[in-house]
Amino acid sequence: MARGKSITKSQERLLIKLYKDEECSIKKIMELTGIKSEQTVYRLLDQNGIPRRAKVNGVTKILVSLERDVADILIKKKNISMFVNNAIRFYVEQHTK
Repeated sequence: MARGKSITKSQERLLIKLYKDEECSIKKIMELTGIKSEQTVYRLLDQNGIPRRAKVNGVTKILVSLERDVADILIKKKNISMFVNNAIRFYVEQHTK
């Protein structure tokens, strides 16, 4: 069975930066680096001694309608699920005191 393209050092550096500094999701990292396999992303993180982030405990998916200004904010976020979860927690904390 033929192997896929080798990952360049440039792709690997970008992957690490996106994961550590930008907190991008694995899917977003794959899109931005051109790496085709989640397994490859995780293998490279492991080889570089980078600990895995805690997963969002995806209990449910909810379909919502967003107003344009809110959609524009979310589109710029690297990990929308984490951002929304943290924003809601922060809002509830601030408004239940």
